[in-house]
Amino acid sequence: MIRTSTPLLLATLGGLIADLSGALNVALEGIMLVSCLTAVVVSVYAPWYVAVIAALLAGAFLGSVMAFFHLRLKADIVLVGFAINIFASGATVFALTLATGGDKGSSTNLISKPVPALDLSFLGMVPGVGGLLVRTLSGHSVLSWLAGLLVFVLWYFLYRTSWGLQLRSVGEHPSALEAAGVSANALRGWSLVASGALAGLAGAQLSMFNYVGFTRDMTAGRGFIALGAVLLGARHPVGALLAALLFGMFDALSVVMPGLFNWIPAELIRMIPFVVTIVALILFSYRMKLTSTTFDH
Repeated sequence: MIRTSTPLLLATLGGLIADLSGALNVALEGIMLVSCLTAVVVSVYAPWYVAVIAALLAGAFLGSVMAFFHLRLKADIVLVGFAINIFASGATVFALTLATGGDKGSSTNLISKPVPALDLSFLGMVPGVGGLLVRTLSGHSVLSWLAGLLVFVLWYFLYRTSWGLQLRSVGEHPSALEAAGVSANALRGWSLVASGALAGLAGAQLSMFNYVGFTRDMTAGRGFIALGAVLLGARHPVGALLAALLFGMFDALSVVMPGLFNWIPAELIRMIPFVVTIVALILFSYRMKLTSTTFDH
């Protein structure tokens, strides 16, 4: 569950930053996909950490592209996001063909490197619960631990610093922020760059740990699930963590259940995370309606 939740959590945190700034990042799917391929190709020729940094930079670059078109050229951010998603789907296949010498489906011809897992087997020496601690905490990706740390870093940034207050304000009262001499567009721009960078890390986790290699459209809707997790998590870092774990659990079930329940069609099981996303969005919409009704009264 932690393995499947990590890319969702990183992408959700990226979506959260953009959403709080008032610039919804619907390009998380495409950014993750480009970063997946970037990480795999770079890891063939460089150490794993260089590949992770390259994926992060690729995501940040696409975030800056969104900021340029939306904030400078005044294009609708949703349309820009969908354009990046469509571009990513085709461009990654083209780039994969060039990198592998003609393979359009996967990177099996490329010997890529994985992100290392942390070995915490020494926790087995803890009396009574050592075995449980090892099974729970050991063997996870370095990026999984980084994602967990980023939840609390982002919480501290948003609710304990003046910059975090400005970020939350720009999404709710941009005119008040402008009156205080802070550029709302600059904040939104940097938020989109940070959002893209986190989605880039999500792509690196997906193609260098969950699956070591790249396959066509391997993100499989995770970027859109992350958008649902932002709303389900009540636009809060800890809520994003809980929502990502929930979606990660259903994603993990879609992998495990076909082997346990052969009589259930595999396609039906793979629908579980997306059905949960739709239900989550309906519940969020209903909750917001109740909140607005209460406020009006």
